[in-house]
Amino acid sequence: MKEIIISVYPVDSNKNAVVRLEPEAQEKINQLQMQRGLSATYIVSEIIKQAADYVVFKDIKHGDIQVP
Repeated sequence: MKEIIISVYPVDSNKNAVVRLEPEAQEKINQLQMQRGLSATYIVSEIIKQAADYVVFKDIKHGDIQVP
């Protein structure tokens, strides 16, 4: 699987389990829901669980940081 690269910047800690999706991501999830009749929670959770090992964080100031 191709690496998923995420540019990072400092943010405050978020202890809330609720995530707000950007409009483009929400549209993709809506399309998947309509195609398969699954909940957004299930779809997003499965994507995260299956893709997490392929994520590479690119620190804007310090170069690449790979999550172990």
